[in-house]
Amino acid sequence: MTAWIDLGRARVALLLLGLMLLLPLGAYGLLEPTETRYAEIAREMRASGDWLRPRLDGISHFHKPPLAYWAAGAGMGVLGENAAGARLFVVLASMITLAATALAVRRRFPSLGVSPAQAIWVLGTMLLFATLGRTLASDPFLAAAVATYWALAPSPWAIAALGVGFFAKGPVVFVHTALPVLLVALLGRDRRVLGSLGPARGWLLFAALGLPWFVIVGLRTPGLLTYLLENQIWGRFATTEHNRPGPPWYFVGVLLAGTLPWTAALLAGIARSWRERVNDEARLALAWVFAPLVLLSFSGSKLPAYLLPCFPPVALLAARGLEARWARLATAGLLALAIVAGVALGPAALGRLLGPEPRLPAVVMLPLVLAALASGWAALRIGRGRPLDGSLFLAVAYAALIVAASPFDAALGSPRRLAGVLAENRSPGEPVVEVARFNAGLPFYLGETVRLLEVEREPEFDPARRLDAVLVTRDSLAALATRHARVWTLGPAGRCAEIAEALDLRYTIVARWRKDALGFVSR
Repeated sequence: MTAWIDLGRARVALLLLGLMLLLPLGAYGLLEPTETRYAEIAREMRASGDWLRPRLDGISHFHKPPLAYWAAGAGMGVLGENAAGARLFVVLASMITLAATALAVRRRFPSLGVSPAQAIWVLGTMLLFATLGRTLASDPFLAAAVATYWALAPSPWAIAALGVGFFAKGPVVFVHTALPVLLVALLGRDRRVLGSLGPARGWLLFAALGLPWFVIVGLRTPGLLTYLLENQIWGRFATTEHNRPGPPWYFVGVLLAGTLPWTAALLAGIARSWRERVNDEARLALAWVFAPLVLLSFSGSKLPAYLLPCFPPVALLAARGLEARWARLATAGLLALAIVAGVALGPAALGRLLGPEPRLPAVVMLPLVLAALASGWAALRIGRGRPLDGSLFLAVAYAALIVAASPFDAALGSPRRLAGVLAENRSPGEPVVEVARFNAGLPFYLGETVRLLEVEREPEFDPARRLDAVLVTRDSLAALATRHARVWTLGPAGRCAEIAEALDLRYTIVARWRKDALGFVSR
C-alpha cells in the first residue's frame, strides 16, 4: 500500500480524511433536533439580515453564541439552503481539528513518540469523530478551537483560539484548556506549565474575538446576561432541567464506545502514559482527556458531543497504544466482529428500524458491500502491523456506510422527506401549525416560519406582537380553520385528534414520522 502513497505524511492524511468527510456531505438530510435547529436559525438570520440575535421560528433563541449559526449561514451562501450548505463549515472545522492535532503532536508532545500522521489517521477514524465531525452543532467548532490552542500554546494566537472557542460555546472552552494546565501545574508543583496560558497580550485577542457579541447583545437585551449565567451555564451543569441527564459513568461509556475501533489501543496508550507520568507531556495528555471528563461527569446535562474536544489527545494516546501488538490484534478483532455482526444482525436491525421486510435498493447494496470489504481489509492490515494502511480503508468504510444509510434518513431522524410530503400536498396560503412538540426541520425545509400550538418556548426576550405572529391558541386554530380550507398540523396524532374533536374540526392524517403525524384539520 505504501508503495504508491505515503500515508505517513500528515498532509496526505489530512487531504484523504477531508475528502471522506466532504464527499457524503449532503447524502442525508439534516437530523432532528440539533442539526435542524442550528440550520433553521442560520436560515432565519439570512432571511432577516439580523446576524446578532439568533431566532428559532421567529422567537429569540439565546442558548448558544452565534458562531455555529454564522458558519452554517455562510455555508448556505456557498452551497444553498440544504444539508450540504449547512454542514460545509462543520467539516472545515473538523479538518482544522485534524491539522491542529498534527501540529500539537509535533510541537507540544514530541517526546511521546507519535507521528502527526498517526494521530490524524486514528482521530479521523474514531467513531465519535467520524460521525460528529460532520454534524452541525457548536461542538465541532469548539473542538477546532481547543485543538488549535494546544497546537499553538503558549503564543498569543493560542489565546486567540480560546476567544474563538468562547464565541462558539462560552466558558466551557476553559474546561478543555485552562483546567488541564492548572491541574498539571498544581499536582506537579510546576509553575512552568502555566506558561501555556500565554502572554497577557494574547488575552487582548481573546477579548476582541470572544466578548463583543455578548456585550453588544447583552446591552440590547435586558436580562440576557443573567439568563445565560443562570440558565445556560449553571442550569446545564447543576440541574437536569434541560432534559439531558445521565449516570456518573456516562462519559466513560462515551469514551470507550466513541473511540471504536481503537478502544484497545486507547487503553494500552493510557496505561503506558500513566507509567511514564513523570514526563510532563504524558501528564498533560492525560489531563487533557481526564480533567474535562471528570468535571463533565458531574454535570446534569450530558451529550456525547460534549466529549468531542477531548478526542485529539485520545487519538494521541491510542496511537501510542498501537505499538503494543495485542492492541493491534484486538483492534483487528473488533473490526472482524463488527463485520460478522453486521452480516448476521443487520437485516433484523433494519427490520426494527424500517418495518418488516425492508426493501434495500440495489444502489444501497453496493456501498454496503464496499463497507464490509474495506473494513475487512482494514482489519487485516491493522492485524499485520500496518495501522495507517488500515485507517485509510476504515475511512472508506465510514463514507460507504453513510452513502448506504442515506435513503433511510427519515428513519434515522431527518424530517426532510416529511417536509417534502407537506410541500407537495399543501396549497398556497394554507397555514402550518406544529402541536405540542417543535420540529425545526419543518420551517427549514419549507423556507418559512410556522405557527406553534402548545409548544413550550422561552418568550421573555420578545415583544407580544412578535409572539402573537408565531404562537396560537386553540381558539385561533379554529379561526384559522374557518378562514382556510385546511390547516396543516404536525404533532402527536392523539393530541391533534383530541384538539380537533374539542374544536369540532375534522382531522385527517397524511403521513407519519417517528412519533408524530402530519395531517390537517378542516371544517
